[in-house]
Amino acid sequence: MLHKKILIILLLLTGSLLISCAQNSTMEVTTQDMSPYPNFVSDVSSVSYSFTPKDVMAPFWKGNVMMNETVLLIEDNGEISGNLLYEPIEIIAVKDFSLQTTFVEGSDYEVDGRRIRKLTASTIPSLKKENLTGQNIPEPYQRVNSIANVLTDYVLMGPNAVYTESPFWYGSQISVSYVYDFQDLNLDSFPGFAGNELPNTLQKLTSGESLRITGIGDSVLEGCSSSKKFNHEPYLDDFLTLTESGLEYYYDLDVTLNNLSVGGKTSLWGSSPSVINDIKNSNPDLVIIHFGINDAGDGASPNSYRDNIELIILSVRETLPNTEFILLTSFTPNPLVYDAIRLEDYWSRLNTLANNHTGVHVIDLYKASIEILAFKKYEDVTGNGINHVNDFASRVYLMGILSSLVSNETILSKEE
Repeated sequence: MLHKKILIILLLLTGSLLISCAQNSTMEVTTQDMSPYPNFVSDVSSVSYSFTPKDVMAPFWKGNVMMNETVLLIEDNGEISGNLLYEPIEIIAVKDFSLQTTFVEGSDYEVDGRRIRKLTASTIPSLKKENLTGQNIPEPYQRVNSIANVLTDYVLMGPNAVYTESPFWYGSQISVSYVYDFQDLNLDSFPGFAGNELPNTLQKLTSGESLRITGIGDSVLEGCSSSKKFNHEPYLDDFLTLTESGLEYYYDLDVTLNNLSVGGKTSLWGSSPSVINDIKNSNPDLVIIHFGINDAGDGASPNSYRDNIELIILSVRETLPNTEFILLTSFTPNPLVYDAIRLEDYWSRLNTLANNHTGVHVIDLYKASIEILAFKKYEDVTGNGINHVNDFASRVYLMGILSSLVSNETILSKEE
């Protein structure tokens, strides 16, 4: 909106800003460069609940509004509560997973700092602490060896992790929208603009040419556990499909997406001749790659992982030398199931590839997820309890990709 751009210009001229940093709207003066925050809203009272496509894709770290952050309230020692990523200045809405039911502050919940608590007699969903590790899980959920019914079945992965695609996880999470103090942001933990690292892609985007994107990866890139793919409310699309729509919105061009990802696959599969031929046949300008979680599950060495990813890059460029690549590190899977050190070794190899090859850019969602889980628990953001993201964490992928491909200036120009 125009008033936001005027505000930013004034801030650059004066070097100061009045901003509320507490729920009682007490104001204090602080000096802040506002150029990294094109989605900043100055009038907190003007913010109302909205979940349009623009709200879905707007990176929360480029402003001061959080829409539909998910939280799982847990009963522990007589309190039923969960943590938000940031301390709210003002709560906009608290809804159930479907986004159809709205809960009332003072009747259903209260907020104290980052903490949101369920009040007595509220119908807000919650679980008990023991449920997180598979103990005394309530009906209608049933333990099985292999999931057949996605509405009821769960499997224990190891001693303490509950794997299920049922409403046990997503149906127990609530969605909280709020305004927060942007000065609480750690921007270094979240993806920024790729700049000159993807010059061919950026040239096509800014010139309005059509862009062809191919995705190759595992179930996360396929979109598994997104509510639309698994056919439950609120029916939000997977992040790669939303990326296509987002780029079309910001750049007014046609984007063609070919998602070749298959659940359960590893980088070894992705580098096989038949898959590489499929990638080439899609004639991509940009390839987005997401492997690692299944590689870690299979015990693949970091060097073999790197070699497989590099083979994809080199093989595609034999035929399509101008193709560029985005390498996604994964939002962290359940640390009770997966070896974090192995995953971090994989990601260091991706950074080496980006340093050794032009037109290759790493978007570090793993680092972003570690920042998020410094304040929240894994069960707040999971889709299946072990390795799939829920709609909120899927949007973090979306926001990360768009942050890399859409400059702050482009975001502001779209607001005019």
